[in-house]
Amino acid sequence: MKWQQLEECIEEKRKELNDLAKEVGLKDRRVLTKSMELDRLLNKYSDWKYSYRRQQSVLQSSQIQEKQHELVLSY
Repeated sequence: MKWQQLEECIEEKRKELNDLAKEVGLKDRRVLTKSMELDRLLNKYSDWKYSYRRQQSVLQSSQIQEKQHELVLSY
């Protein structure tokens, strides 16, 4: 699932949850189930975002190390 698709799924699920809660009330079991579905999507989003940031951090660190290595070799 792509980043944009995941964001769209989250927004759709949030709308479904809000509509259902208005229709049947917050204490209905279906609202809890829908909320759990939204939680799963949000967790995916969070995991993806964390792993992406971590990957970017590793790439930056690697680039810095390469530059440091080049400087050492130039002396």
